[in-house]
Amino acid sequence: MENTITVNDVDTDFLPLIHDIIKSGERENHEPQKSAQEISQKIQDLQKKIDQARSDIRKLPGIQYNSEQQLKAMDDLRQSLQMKRQLLLKYRHMYSFDVPKY
Repeated sequence: MENTITVNDVDTDFLPLIHDIIKSGERENHEPQKSAQEISQKIQDLQKKIDQARSDIRKLPGIQYNSEQQLKAMDDLRQSLQMKRQLLLKYRHMYSFDVPKY
């Protein structure tokens, strides 16, 4: 079984971490030493999450193709789908033979 990743598997929800960093910065006036350590840790967590997202994005299938190649592949798939739909309609409207019962 292949170990592929999809777009939905990539965690790019950075806003809560950024919000925590900003909130910690606002509290810095009350406890500067503790707040600086907290901000530093949260920035490291954000950096780890960004690095993980970059790594996951590099694993996505098709990422090696440029946009023109992706658009051409999509166009080819659309043409193939259209041809298959036409064949399906053709076979659906063909005369059906009665199968003799033995």
